[in-house]
Amino acid sequence: TGIQLEGCRATEVSCNNISSSDNTYPLDAQAAIRNVMGSQPLISCNEMDQTANGILFNGVAYGTDVRGNFFHDHQWPLHLDATAIIDAQTLKGNLWDPNAAPPVWGAWYEVSDVQSVVSLFLYDPTTIGGGTTQPPSWSPPSWFNVTSGTNYDCADHHGSDYCSQFDGERCAECLKELDERIASDSLENNPYTEETKWMLAADLYKKIDDEPALLDSLPVLEDFYTDLQGSTTAAFKAIDDDQRALYDLDSSVVAQLLTNRAQIEGYLALVKDGLEPLSDSTLTPAQRQAILTGVAGYRQNIGDLSTWNATVLQLAADGKTLTANNVQAANTDVTVNELIQENEKTVNDIYLATIGKDIDGFTTTQANDLFAIASQCPMLGGNAVFKARSLYWLIDDSVDFDDQLLCLPHGIIVKNLTERSSNAVAVIPNPAVDEATLVLDRPLNTPGAFVVFNALGEEVIRYGVPMEVPHIVFSTRSLTPAIYHYQVRGPSGIIGSGKLTIVR
Repeated sequence: TGIQLEGCRATEVSCNNISSSDNTYPLDAQAAIRNVMGSQPLISCNEMDQTANGILFNGVAYGTDVRGNFFHDHQWPLHLDATAIIDAQTLKGNLWDPNAAPPVWGAWYEVSDVQSVVSLFLYDPTTIGGGTTQPPSWSPPSWFNVTSGTNYDCADHHGSDYCSQFDGERCAECLKELDERIASDSLENNPYTEETKWMLAADLYKKIDDEPALLDSLPVLEDFYTDLQGSTTAAFKAIDDDQRALYDLDSSVVAQLLTNRAQIEGYLALVKDGLEPLSDSTLTPAQRQAILTGVAGYRQNIGDLSTWNATVLQLAADGKTLTANNVQAANTDVTVNELIQENEKTVNDIYLATIGKDIDGFTTTQANDLFAIASQCPMLGGNAVFKARSLYWLIDDSVDFDDQLLCLPHGIIVKNLTERSSNAVAVIPNPAVDEATLVLDRPLNTPGAFVVFNALGEEVIRYGVPMEVPHIVFSTRSLTPAIYHYQVRGPSGIIGSGKLTIVR
């Protein structure tokens, strides 16, 4: 992946040139730009070539703006998987190279024709800078529709080249069709899972809470906002605001710190200039003492300013810790009843107990809780899964969380970043405690067997693997904590193998 966003909020990815040297596309999930969930990504004016996917979207990403991007040779230039929701895109001026090798689909959304209106693309057919706003092909048929108007042009962003000024814009007060659907609770069928609906409602609540003028736009918005007052969604929004406020210093203090810095730099220059004459052998003792006295005065001023800075910053740190404690207490009082809410609460608590107080160590319990959440499928566990991963990587940055394997047992297909293999098998979670799932790259054509061996090569458990079943859940309660080896066997021999670690 050239650029990958995971659970990010209000991120801009613009004016990048991303290409690969291999146009055989061995990796289905290879992408110049890949966005996994999060909210409000602005992806604009990027040029891409020879990656399997140009831009790939996974999961719900409320408030997405994808505009002015130029696709060349790709297998799927613009690709949304069956879990993706990015809202409608009107006259965004995304471009396809008319001279590119024919892709599988110029734009592919892995949902039914009825569901494609979720992220409808409206365009006015034209050529901009050598690219066409109409893809060479798209699926489903109703996903792209012609409309009249002026398409976005990166070279004419309010009269100048966007990439020459790089000034991102987001319309905080703009309402879209998806907002009205969320507020009226009219989201139906896939990809609107219950977890997706919760995330979308939380994002719309944040938008209204930050821009109260929106309440006058549609009556349904006021009803939606009123209904969520006192809810878990509202509580988490307040906690999120308070977390970000931990890093706010009083503006007058910031101004004084900057003034002090400038004065310190000035005194340091005076010290340097004052010491230079001391190398003059003709100086009298009185002259030398006068120079030293002046330099000592400068040094004293530097010390006084540094002491003031240290005192103020320590007070700020103490205040930050006190605030973090208060926010943590508020987070503890939040009542949750769903996994996605429990994740949010747990990760908030760990963050406020550590990073929020400038503590760079984690307890064993905190580390275990982070790993447990980080090992969930993010489409079920929410964006807190990505926050848990970022925190856990402070403990161990060698751990890889494979969303394809984590989501597959739940029937959620996520494109894999590994090369296609004829015998790919895996066990998740790994390490396991009392239960795990065997995941097959593809179902077996004939019945097989899953066999686990101890370090001495002795068979300790065996399960049958039925035909046409992509995964099976099995118990590991009989296994003592250790490292085991496993094999998946078919009539023609070993189909796949690996290691399984049991911990308790």
